[in-house]
Amino acid sequence: MNIGTVARSNIACLLIVASLIVRVEPSMASSVDGTWIIRDLVLNIYDCEAKVCGRIVWIRDPARRPSQCGMIIVWGLEATSPNEWTGGSILDPDDNKTYRLSAMFETDGTLHARVFRGTPLFGETEILRRIDLHSLDGLC
Repeated sequence: MNIGTVARSNIACLLIVASLIVRVEPSMASSVDGTWIIRDLVLNIYDCEAKVCGRIVWIRDPARRPSQCGMIIVWGLEATSPNEWTGGSILDPDDNKTYRLSAMFETDGTLHARVFRGTPLFGETEILRRIDLHSLDGLC
């Protein structure tokens, strides 16, 4: 076997591995990308540096819009499987307290966010539902 054959073989293997990585990595976060309503606000959930982040894009109360619209309140969620994320943080925009966060994308299409301090056992679960952002008035 000559050096040219070995080099072509190595390049072919690298291309195959790279194509597999490209196919697998985006699917880890793609199930939650989009707009989600939680209580009285809507978050745009998106990929940020291979993690999941969330920015406020709508708030029901017009008085809160100037100070809270556009705030990134979710960051650092890392995929542990195609439908689960851990290690994140969430900021409560009303009291500026930060909490720990994990999330699970459920088969019914909802996103269950576990918000807690210390241990998840003592936290609470918020259920987010997808929403069409264009159906709302007063966007940020």
